[in-house]
Amino acid sequence: MTDSAVSPLLVGRDGEIAVLRAAYDRARAGRPSTVLVSGEAGIGKSRLVAEAVRELPGDPLVLSGGCLELGAEGAPYVPFIAVLRDLVRRLGRDRVAALLPPDGAALGDWLPELGPAPERYGPARLLEETLALLSSAAEARPVVVVVEDLHWADASSRELFAYLVRNLARAAVLLVGTVRTGEPAAGRPDRRMLAELGRGGAVERVGLGPLAHRHVAALLAAVDGRPPDPARSGRIHRRSGGNPLFVEALSNAGETPPGDLRTLLLARIADLPAPSHETLEILAVAGGGGLADDLIGAIRGGPGHEPWDALADLTGRDLVVAREDGYAIRHDLIREVVYDALPPSRRRRMHARYAAALAARAGDGTGGDGGLALAEHWTAAGEYGRALPAAWRAAGHAGRQNAHDEQLHLLELVLDQWAKVPEPAELIGADRADVLERAATAAFDAGRSAAGVAHGTAALDALDPAAEPERTARLLGLRGRLRSRLDGGGRDDLERAVALVPPGTSDALRSRLLSALAFTEFMAVGLDEARRHATEARDIADRLGDGALRAPAQLVLGALHGTSGDVERAGRAFAEARRDAEAAGDAYTFLTTFQWESSLWADAGRYARAADLARTGRLAADRLGQARSRGSTLATVHAVCLDALGRWDEAEAVIDDALALAPPPLYTAYLRLAAADIAHRRGRFDRAGTLLRQVTEFAVHTTGAAEARSWLALTRIARALDEDAPDTADVIVREHLASAPDTWPPRETAHFAVLGARAQRARRAAAPRNRRIAAETADRLADLARVLDSVRIATPLIDAFRLTFRALAESGELARWDEAAAAWDDLENRYETAVVLAEGAAAALASNNRPGARSRLGRARAIAAELGAAPLLARIDDLAARGRLTDTSGGTSGNASGNAFGLTRRELDVLRVLARGRSNQQIAAELFISVNTVATHVTRVLTKLGAGSRTQAAARARESGLLDDRPAG
Repeated sequence: MTDSAVSPLLVGRDGEIAVLRAAYDRARAGRPSTVLVSGEAGIGKSRLVAEAVRELPGDPLVLSGGCLELGAEGAPYVPFIAVLRDLVRRLGRDRVAALLPPDGAALGDWLPELGPAPERYGPARLLEETLALLSSAAEARPVVVVVEDLHWADASSRELFAYLVRNLARAAVLLVGTVRTGEPAAGRPDRRMLAELGRGGAVERVGLGPLAHRHVAALLAAVDGRPPDPARSGRIHRRSGGNPLFVEALSNAGETPPGDLRTLLLARIADLPAPSHETLEILAVAGGGGLADDLIGAIRGGPGHEPWDALADLTGRDLVVAREDGYAIRHDLIREVVYDALPPSRRRRMHARYAAALAARAGDGTGGDGGLALAEHWTAAGEYGRALPAAWRAAGHAGRQNAHDEQLHLLELVLDQWAKVPEPAELIGADRADVLERAATAAFDAGRSAAGVAHGTAALDALDPAAEPERTARLLGLRGRLRSRLDGGGRDDLERAVALVPPGTSDALRSRLLSALAFTEFMAVGLDEARRHATEARDIADRLGDGALRAPAQLVLGALHGTSGDVERAGRAFAEARRDAEAAGDAYTFLTTFQWESSLWADAGRYARAADLARTGRLAADRLGQARSRGSTLATVHAVCLDALGRWDEAEAVIDDALALAPPPLYTAYLRLAAADIAHRRGRFDRAGTLLRQVTEFAVHTTGAAEARSWLALTRIARALDEDAPDTADVIVREHLASAPDTWPPRETAHFAVLGARAQRARRAAAPRNRRIAAETADRLADLARVLDSVRIATPLIDAFRLTFRALAESGELARWDEAAAAWDDLENRYETAVVLAEGAAAALASNNRPGARSRLGRARAIAAELGAAPLLARIDDLAARGRLTDTSGGTSGNASGNAFGLTRRELDVLRVLARGRSNQQIAAELFISVNTVATHVTRVLTKLGAGSRTQAAARARESGLLDDRPAG
């Protein structure tokens, strides 16, 4: 086969091209845009992008880079290294260097020609320099950055792409990414990235579908150079499914091509001359990147094996294209077919030849250290003794670039090959415990807590604490912090670690461990121990004059000042911790100060300030590459504050964006609990139930996580109360009465007391003459009062809970309800304000204060309606109906009932409650009327229905549909 089967035209994509060019116009006007082009293999994503960016107005600088399938998880920043190499080639080294920091750019680790990189730099430095470089280049002319095959992108590249989407403010830059769909399984990193890209920037998605029959006909006409035969184009359209690559392949395959379409692609190379076939195999083994002709010649066998004739043949057949970075197979699907067709033994030999050529190039100083590519190719060749040291070196390089996901992948490659190599420790100059410790550290930095715990445990199993106490302590401290992130545990590890480093042995290590232990103790509400350990850690840091050590200690101390009610002192401590952490490059502590200070202001009732602080922290987490870990915890705080302010749509958007990043399990549980609260208040019970089941499954199989467990219990109690199941709510209250004061945070403990009191009030109302229930509820309220008394801090939020509890548990005088409602109103917590107003209205009705009840219900209803709190709104309207306060819900009153039995509206109200099996006293309490009045109404109801008993009356009412006809009031 020698004829070209590639169409000179792009057909059927005018609309998609228009979308891309419109995005470019916006970018050119200073509104940076991002477009993701997705579709199945062969559908024409790259062809579309190439056509769209061709001959754009304004002479844009078009920079391209592609992701590699081979080593996708271990080679950091592959497409962006190509993009910046393209930039240097287009603008010149000196001009690019002038746009970078004069004291050394971290990008020198990507492109050594830009000068040496600083010895150390923070995790955000590469991201920030790339952003600054593209923004600066765009000041002179528009910039278009094309990143191909994002479905193969390494984690660092995905993060950088998303970072640019969110942070290219007012730069004339268009970002374009291509993503293959159809084959990757759900949950793959590229799918999470696509969800993430909706977070901070406007992202357009262009999905390429199959070509219509008329477009297939036009494509065949362009390939064949003659008008299409309708019958032939119809057959090819059916067989190809409208996929342009398959259309081109079928155009030269005759009328009855054998096998499936992948086999058809193989048929295109069946008659290649041996040198061309071998060259195509070399390019397939390369994994998708471009190869220079001299490297191809070296892989083929050195001098005398120059590839020029073979490359000319392959490009003439449109199987290979010449790119800026070398030669590559024209389409990934063709490359995959060629690679899959290689017999295993030949595939290993090809990988070995490729690795040997890369190693030789590294040795003569022309190609860097080979790093990941060497490791992957030697591994594929089965040469583990060569692969292991290459992977070790590449892991070090990835760690230096703060590409921790890729570093972890490479270290795990080293561990996988450890037993396959004799004397592996001598090959890399480190023992297995050291590799495991580095893997655990990389997992910590990458937010991969479960993997980190596994590697840390394996490392500890290899150590003797008596022989290496400090090394063991360091590893225990690391595992303890990982466990704390994973499920709230880890305290025992940190206590053992501190014991292994007594005062005067290694003060810096002891300070770090004490701060980590204090952090864990604070999260577990061990406040006295946390204060003692954080104070000692800070004192050591002050003695050493080490701000990096001081920051985490000050963080915990600030939180402790907040729990004791000293908000101003807490704010100063958080500010100091934030300054020290930022100066030290401690992103974890730096971001946690935003989280904890935001929670402090929320407890003080300053929800708007708390929400702004949490949002600032989330933006900082994005900037520092911590969106998945610290960013997700800040998202929880942000959402809770927005929830309290009644900004539920915003809160749900924050939660959805954070969940899209697949955060660690504990942080996911918090986000789901926040979402469940809002869903429940909105009446979206199916969603709330699903979220609670997910959190419950996590809690059942997870040790620790005290705060998540307390939040889950509160949500379950609230749900039972809203479902009119006070006995179920009371069962949950009894389960936690003993543990709440000791293990729950103060805010959750106070909330627990209030919900418990509501459960007792509902139980008593359901059985007003039951002495056993009366005694139980009295005892339970006394226990709950003791629980509330255990909360020894005073914040506006705690005070609001106390006032609400007093109104529920004591006399219920209207003045107490008004005090509680005013407290919630001062906090700007609109939902709780409405709830307490409705409860106060019920108290007013019970004392026959109808005007007071009407005014409070009117306010409560207005808030509930504006929030869209459907269940609360229904309860308010039901209370208004039972109290004959029809005007609070906009209804009208009247004397006629409109039913065939002549029942008045009040008699219908009595009938409805009677049909639920309630006694006269229970009906009286529910409808706010006297027992004698109820008895009169019941007699009249029985007479009008012709019923001989209450049971018969209820049955007749159901048969007649009376219970479905709600009164207008």
